[in-house]
Amino acid sequence: MVSTDLRLLERQARVRYELGRLRRALLGAAPLLPVLLVALCLSQRPTSTLGFGLCSALLSVFLLWYGRDAQRAVLPGLAAGLIPLALSLCANQFHQCGPDGCSSFCAPACTLGGAVAGLAVASFGTRRRLGPWFWLCASGLTLLTGAMGCSCVGYSGVLGLGVGYGLGVVPAWLRCRNDGRCVTLTNARAYAQKEDGCSAQSVSGAH
Repeated sequence: MVSTDLRLLERQARVRYELGRLRRALLGAAPLLPVLLVALCLSQRPTSTLGFGLCSALLSVFLLWYGRDAQRAVLPGLAAGLIPLALSLCANQFHQCGPDGCSSFCAPACTLGGAVAGLAVASFGTRRRLGPWFWLCASGLTLLTGAMGCSCVGYSGVLGLGVGYGLGVVPAWLRCRNDGRCVTLTNARAYAQKEDGCSAQSVSGAH
């Protein structure tokens, strides 16, 4: 009976703990909502903007809840994504028209913004010697946030964003890995296992 009650109390404590983490994650991702509203007001493709914005918000909440390197990727990833988002929304307000029709500056702005965002993420990850999960999570958030504006000309704008981002982040990540300044996937797993082992020992010691 005592054992059953203890397991029930532990389960309830775990649920309360996870709900608390989820609330903190939701609060952490809340600043993205005003950005999404502004993008919806300025975008000519609100459906695409809404879709990318919701994906970015959901991913932010999940990463903040998960913690570790994934959590560290949220702020730099969102901040970097604002660069192509702002450039594309501004560029979408201007068009150059001639005898053959009108052209938009949105796609070039997305490529340029993606390259700058890639350099920003690479600089942050390299200076702090962060692991591969940071690079993957920050890249996902950057591309989703930037795509809210880069969908202005359809998939070509999103493709331009991805190409520009790759040109900015991939060379820096390869140099970082070759120089040994970035944590590899194997080292990241070993560190996570060590961290879990320390946590388990702490819990055992508390009991």
